Amino acid sequence: MKNSVLFLSVLVLLLSCGGNNKEDIPQDEINKALSVSDYSPIILERGGIKLLEFMDFPPFRDVESKIATQNQTFKMGLNKIEFKNKFFNLGEKTADEKTHKVRLHEDGQYLGILNPNKPLKKVIRGYFETEIEKGNNLFFCYLSRSYDLSVKNKNASFLFKINADPSGCFSETELSDTLVALLQPRGIFSSGQEEKVLLDFFMKNISLRDGNYISLLVDNIEFKLMKWVPFWIQGLKPGKHKVSIDLKTKEGLSIKGIMPDQLSTIITIKEVKLFSE
Repeated sequence: MKNSVLFLSVLVLLLSCGGNNKEDIPQDEINKALSVSDYSPIILERGGIKLLEFMDFPPFRDVESKIATQNQTFKMGLNKIEFKNKFFNLGEKTADEKTHKVRLHEDGQYLGILNPNKPLKKVIRGYFETEIEKGNNLFFCYLSRSYDLSVKNKNASFLFKINADPSGCFSETELSDTLVALLQPRGIFSSGQEEKVLLDFFMKNISLRDGNYISLLVDNIEFKLMKWVPFWIQGLKPGKHKVSIDLKTKEGLSIKGIMPDQLSTIITIKEVKLFSE
């Protein structure tokens, strides 16, 4: 998909110059486009499990999501947290959602909300409700397409906390703390979806540079990921499977971040049921 887009871009560029004026296009630009178009997806295979890089997704560089802090007050107990997005519509169906033939979020694109020790929440309105408890209440929020793929633009997510006690609540809206989170897979996959299980993780305020890498475990089968990209997991059999990630330095030291309980999950692949007359 990405290769086709790049070649098409070069073709359109040629046509826009009248077709016969190829000399108007710098050769280094053509060479650059062609070199990128030759990129092959990452494929990792071990122990009957295969990881195939998911390539054909746009970067959405202009998309933003922020907490709306102005005129918001917080209190102990139930609160409504408001946020605002730019160039991203919640509740809409992603244009190419049926192309991948995968599990879809019925309500369309959403804002995912992660807290320590709590299930992933998906909202399609400009706010979400949550209980504020005494102490630090951490929230990581990110924009996602309708097939559970997070937007990788760093401005399309925000990390904040509300420190609460009976005397008052104080919020910090742009935390610089390290966050590593396994976003997908989660939950139950129906039979027939075992070859389209999406692996998606998020890193905030840290990157896979200077030798950092992700150690991915799928049922104790380890893969070393050197690039922040989503993958399709293939080869999972019906039943329960544990998936976990661990961000490590080149020395092998783990970097857990501020939500260490959001680094693993157990998913279920439903068995195929055969019916006889």
